Amino acid sequence: MRCLWPDIRSVLAMQSRRRDKRSSTLPLVVERDGVKEIIQVPRNEYPTYLNTPLFAPPAVFWSNKPVRGVFVNLDAIHIAGPTFQEASELFPGAVFVGAHTNFSAEDFARTVAKIGFGAAVAALGLGAFTHTTIRKIILGTDPCIGYWVGSWHGESVNGTCGGLHEIRVKCSLPDSQIHVFVRLFAQFGAPEYHVVLGPADQAFVDSSCWPSTWR
Repeated sequence: MRCLWPDIRSVLAMQSRRRDKRSSTLPLVVERDGVKEIIQVPRNEYPTYLNTPLFAPPAVFWSNKPVRGVFVNLDAIHIAGPTFQEASELFPGAVFVGAHTNFSAEDFARTVAKIGFGAAVAALGLGAFTHTTIRKIILGTDPCIGYWVGSWHGESVNGTCGGLHEIRVKCSLPDSQIHVFVRLFAQFGAPEYHVVLGPADQAFVDSSCWPSTWR
């Protein structure tokens, strides 16, 4: 997560345990005349983008066999400071002005899975998920993460005007499949992710703990 969004918390002055140690400048990569250099610029003058991984839908909906890893593209949403194009005007002759991102798509997908699982447990308790595969996905012992985690390509489930992050837990009937829709940095219109937890344990579904609205 730090590799994907190294500057977001600093630029937006978000809560941090080390707030007093934040640098007043951020590194901008500038390449010109065949030479690449790192130039420190003030935070309010730094081109800040929200990198957003884009996945296929969870493969459980389109494949009859497990799918290893994840398929990912990377989009970027400009959220603060000048654009990279505007910043490049300050460096005549530059062929590249920006930042390099190096992150693991699988680690990000596992993080989304962990967020989704945590939200579902908060809503229903652990009893519903004794046999869910998502535990192995989160721990990295099951490589088929793309089978259960992906981007949501349907009509928006979460809004964009609420809190910083939006999460919804839903149940599909009659099979009691639990789905979690996660939108990180919702206020910037970031994409939604879809975590499929599989069917809730039948003993839990048959108990009084199962929400009456899902019966």
